[in-house]
Amino acid sequence: MLFMENNVEKVECVNCGHTQTQTDDQATQASKGSANVIGLFKPE
Repeated sequence: MLFMENNVEKVECVNCGHTQTQTDDQATQASKGSANVIGLFKPE
């Protein structure tokens, strides 16, 4: 599942509980580096 917590994007596996986090700065840099990225999903 994907969710925001304290302005930090977090992804958590619903099966095992593994989590990864990504700040807005990291998301922006990642999207600029790849021509294959269409856009970033930012739930409001």
